[in-house]
Amino acid sequence: MIYILRITGGSQVAKTSEIASRLGVSPASVSEMLGNLADEGMVEYEKYKGVSLTEKGFEYAKHLREKHQVMERFLVDVLDANEDVAHEEACRTEHVISDESAGRMCKILGTNEHCGCGCSIQCDVPENSRTLDKAVIGRRYIISHLKGGNPDQIKKLISMGFVPSVEVKLVDRMLPDGPLVVYIGGVHLAIENTLASFVYTR
Repeated sequence: MIYILRITGGSQVAKTSEIASRLGVSPASVSEMLGNLADEGMVEYEKYKGVSLTEKGFEYAKHLREKHQVMERFLVDVLDANEDVAHEEACRTEHVISDESAGRMCKILGTNEHCGCGCSIQCDVPENSRTLDKAVIGRRYIISHLKGGNPDQIKKLISMGFVPSVEVKLVDRMLPDGPLVVYIGGVHLAIENTLASFVYTR
């Protein structure tokens, strides 16, 4: 579906041979696949003339592409995977990963409709999020998402336990702009003020 979207842009007709070349399979296999997609109302397909996406197929393909992009970015930016490997992994799993899991990746990446990435995956990021560096001493918060910083900083936060849906409490500030002492995951941790500014809470 994504390959058809890439070739057609959502409005043009794609040739069976072109899709087969992109997928590395035989035209006969593509014809069979397109027949099945046509039965499901995803494409309009006429043998020897090509295929185009229906409105239903376009929306489905666009959603798959968004999940692919989120997964690919997560593997590269957070897990430090090779870009080619990340692309192949995303291709294999984009059809089976749930919207909930993709949404959690969105939260960690900080990519959602509020920051303008155009992703339609429901990330459930509250508009009134407060960064941890602005938290009130003694108050408990729930981490909503991580945003900002570089991949190494995000990976460090994740390794410390700062992930969406986890509760965190600000215990103390060592200096006005110095490290913070927080209680998270049953332990007290010191976190740099800069890193704390990448942790969004509600």
